[in-house]
Amino acid sequence: MWKKLADKIYIIHLCLFILIIAGFLIVKYQIHHVDPVIYNLKASDNIEAKDIGFEIPISKGWLEKFGTRANQYDGAVINNTKYQMVDWSVEFTLPENSEINDSWSCDYTIDSHNKITIKGLDYNYDILPNDRATFGFILFSPQTTDIEEFTVKVTPVYKATHFPLFYVMSVLTLIWLISLISTISIRVMSVYYKRRREMDRQIIIQSIKTFTNFIDAKDPYTNGHSSRVAQYSKQIASHMGFNEEELDNIYYIALLHDVGKMSIPDNILNKPAKLLPEERKVIETHTTNGAEMLKDFSAIPDIIAGALYHHERYDGNGYPQQLKGDNIPLIARIICVADSYDAMSSFRCYRDALSKEEILTELDACAGKQFDPEAAAIMIDLILNNEI
Repeated sequence: MWKKLADKIYIIHLCLFILIIAGFLIVKYQIHHVDPVIYNLKASDNIEAKDIGFEIPISKGWLEKFGTRANQYDGAVINNTKYQMVDWSVEFTLPENSEINDSWSCDYTIDSHNKITIKGLDYNYDILPNDRATFGFILFSPQTTDIEEFTVKVTPVYKATHFPLFYVMSVLTLIWLISLISTISIRVMSVYYKRRREMDRQIIIQSIKTFTNFIDAKDPYTNGHSSRVAQYSKQIASHMGFNEEELDNIYYIALLHDVGKMSIPDNILNKPAKLLPEERKVIETHTTNGAEMLKDFSAIPDIIAGALYHHERYDGNGYPQQLKGDNIPLIARIICVADSYDAMSSFRCYRDALSKEEILTELDACAGKQFDPEAAAIMIDLILNNEI
């Protein structure tokens, strides 16, 4: 579950990263692909009310020989915006019988339709915000002529901060970075706690196994019994769909299922002959004694159930409480099958180990009677598939 959730988080981060990159690329495209802005203006316009203003007054005039009038025009392109403007030009139609003979701070060209195009030189190519670019020329004409209409072209220079999308992407980037750092931190902590949990798990296993060695040492014929039952129980539970944490707990619980045998006298526990009824009753107390020993062991859930109920029978004829069917805790039903299999497959002081065929027959015959049917069926499959 956590792996699937982590995969989804990584996909979300990747999608956000792609979205952020796409957003900044759009901003970059908008910065570098700007078309010139064209203003069709008149000399009578209020230049302060427009983004781009223009003025071209006659600063002085004089008469040339043959009655030709010379007028000096000192013009200015005015930038009233917050953006820098570059590559400015001014176009107007040259009056009839007129010509430009001189100019400064600009270059000019005349086309076949008598249209003048004036462009700024390198040193006044750009116009800063709230600034102006000046130029001038001398117009020779038969009479004083006012230029009324003209076209001004400028190209804005945009910065990223001029676009709302930039701020949206910046906020999104900040959110993404915080989320990414949080995810990485959680991942690092998760790895740390996973390693710590594994270390704790090994400590618990080693501690419990050390304790179970004392239990198994009580009966030399059952040495290793607790560890084997724990492993079988974990395998059965795994086939039932238990998760990793639950499987670990089942393993620990099964390791301590026979802890109550510590209170059984050796002469009864290791008696090679058939037990007397009163001796059988003493043996059966290992379930209640085990539960009493584990009553304060709260670190592992249901640990008491494994010790107390692993000798209950599915048909209700077990001990100590004669529980029946699903009233028996599932962990105890699983341990019951695992415990019985190990008992049947091990040499005991009073009999030899049963053959594989005899064990399978017994498990099948006792399913629904002594054993939980599902747990018994899984154990049979494990044996047939040589998984134990």
